[in-house]
Amino acid sequence: MTRKHPSFRVKLLRQLRPWHRRIGIFSTLLVMFIAISGVLINHSNHLALDSAQVKQSWLLDYYGIKAPTEISIYQQSPHKLVSAGNQVWLDEQLILEANSLVLAVTAYNNMLVAVDASHLYLMSAQGDLLETQDSATGLPPHIQSLGLQQHLWLKTQSGLFVADSDLIDWSETQPLAAIPWVKALDNANNAEVAEQIRSSRLHWERVLLDLHSGRFFGSFGPWLMDLVALSLIIMSLTGCYIWLQQKPAKVRKRKK
Repeated sequence: MTRKHPSFRVKLLRQLRPWHRRIGIFSTLLVMFIAISGVLINHSNHLALDSAQVKQSWLLDYYGIKAPTEISIYQQSPHKLVSAGNQVWLDEQLILEANSLVLAVTAYNNMLVAVDASHLYLMSAQGDLLETQDSATGLPPHIQSLGLQQHLWLKTQSGLFVADSDLIDWSETQPLAAIPWVKALDNANNAEVAEQIRSSRLHWERVLLDLHSGRFFGSFGPWLMDLVALSLIIMSLTGCYIWLQQKPAKVRKRKK
């Protein structure tokens, strides 16, 4: 008896089956990941992912987020009041981004007051910005320090100024006693605060969005998503071909 060689169709099926399985496993894992991350993103508000801070140092390093270096703690309780560069933080909430380096922050008459070299910022006790003063509103320029002695005081290059009770007018004058200028607390744990601020700049919702879209992997990300799409296309085509070739003869005849 002569041995019958398998036809081209049989050879092709033998080649397609293992590749169909491999591509299926690969694409299934990626599709599951995309589906799960998509569900998490859709419910990020309910899961509090939009406010959950990333505390893993390696992930913060990957995003290029560095801890601020110019940390000053002005108050520890009942709420932590911190300046970091041109920012002011109330506990873990960013409440102000000043025009330049923040020189001092203090509580005053149920408000929070911050100054940089040319602006004074008035905020509510909850951190809402109420008013910004500058030279156009009569604020003395070239501020060096902020003081508190019944009224607010400013030390500038041209002298000392005191505000009225409504914080509208500033008058140049000489104090009767030494002014207690606002200074940062000594022996405060600046390193811990710096890490808290660093963590607050990245939330898990952003990480999931970047993973879901492929942006997390940089320039390789779009190619990865393209590879997933191509895998699904190949799987669909090879699956349809294998199914059609394995259909019973009666079904195929009925189609004809």
